[in-house]
Amino acid sequence: MKPKVILYTAASLDGRTTGFSVDMGQFYSLAQQWGENASLVGCDTLLNAPDEIPEDETSEVSTITPSADDSRPILVVPDSRGRLKSWHYWREQPYWKDFISLCTKSTPPEHVEYLERKGIKTIVTGTDYVDYEQALEDLHSQFGTTIVRVDSGGTLNGVLLRAGLVDEIHLLIHSTLVGAISPKTFFRDPNPEQSGEIAVKFLKSELHSERCLLLSYAVVK
Repeated sequence: MKPKVILYTAASLDGRTTGFSVDMGQFYSLAQQWGENASLVGCDTLLNAPDEIPEDETSEVSTITPSADDSRPILVVPDSRGRLKSWHYWREQPYWKDFISLCTKSTPPEHVEYLERKGIKTIVTGTDYVDYEQALEDLHSQFGTTIVRVDSGGTLNGVLLRAGLVDEIHLLIHSTLVGAISPKTFFRDPNPEQSGEIAVKFLKSELHSERCLLLSYAVVK
């Protein structure tokens, strides 16, 4: 059994995800309505974090034991190539109660050792690329996850959509046009040569301030 997967993105009227101002306080305040157990955040999203991240100066083994009444979600990051080296920083943030790296059989062993030292749990699925269907099932069976909110860019969104793993799409549309300044959109097809329509069913719309309209859709399966 897999958890419910919610794709939530801020976008311009022309579907861009960068090149305009986003009220992050509003964005994450609205995200709380879905009661996520896990935040699936793309590796590139964390690697491109705007704040300067201090270097990790300790090699000590660290452990995490979240309390049973901790309602915060788990941070889940796909990282088959072992690129994310700033787990010490993300662990210090107050938004998540536990941390999981999605790895594959080809993830460098030295990176797996690094994750163990930092107390980061791992789910190993796939050979070269993360098997997201299996990863979601493991999140449910091993951690009791029932709702996953995807907080990522168009690449991971596209992979999940094409795999038929997304249940709902929520777009916080900003009243602005970006145009060719930004090539980044909320849905980038992983294989454009095999692209095709993905049917969705309108659920509702909510106006949030004069600038933002939250559009909600269910993915038709």
